[in-house]
Amino acid sequence: MPNLLVRVKIMPKEAEIKPPQILESIRTNNSSIVVRSSKEEPIAFGLVALVADFVTDDKSGAMEQIENAIRSSDLVGEFEVLGASRISVDVNK
Repeated sequence: MPNLLVRVKIMPKEAEIKPPQILESIRTNNSSIVVRSSKEEPIAFGLVALVADFVTDDKSGAMEQIENAIRSSDLVGEFEVLGASRISVDVNK
């Protein structure tokens, strides 16, 4: 079964919040999605965004599941889906 890879740019609620804190908060709130990779993207004046690739099963409601996991974090100010595609990988590895 193919999986869904979603790249998301996540802005912290406050400049003092660092991307690793956001990532940990999202992982804690939802264990069914896997973070394939992530990187920090400096914005301005000490504000750093998190750009992360999330992988989940490609099934109905998968995109909403990822968006809800991000929204559930109190550290997230706003986010933007940069892209989505189907991939063939084992998310359990």
